[in-house]
Amino acid sequence: MLEDHKRTGAYFQAVMSNRRQFLNKVVLDVGTGSGILSIFAAKAGAKKVYAVEATDMAQHARKLVAHNKLENVIEVIQGTIETIDLPEKVDIIISEWMGYFLLRESMLDSVLVARDKFLKPGGALYPSHANMSEQC
Repeated sequence: MLEDHKRTGAYFQAVMSNRRQFLNKVVLDVGTGSGILSIFAAKAGAKKVYAVEATDMAQHARKLVAHNKLENVIEVIQGTIETIDLPEKVDIIISEWMGYFLLRESMLDSVLVARDKFLKPGGALYPSHANMSEQC
């Protein structure tokens, strides 16, 4: 994702254009990978970000978080969203779940589990919706 400037830039714009929604909020980043979306959320003013990553990429995310001096805001948790626990409910869930053709990475199920398990009533999903259409 880091090398996909259009996709990463779109997430950056979505977060930074909605700073008021992130300010002093608790955020969950599902499938954080490098932690870039967590970093965006923290820079937008989130008070706490839980960055959940199932793979050993979590170790690299911790390094990037520390390099950006955000370890007081971002907590990287290695594990699956289905098996981890958080100490609190979250205001926002952010995730780059769609991959190729929206469903390629099979992360949508995990985002829905996170929503049902951790999102406060009235909370927000980033992204909140997607469309598939056929173009000839």
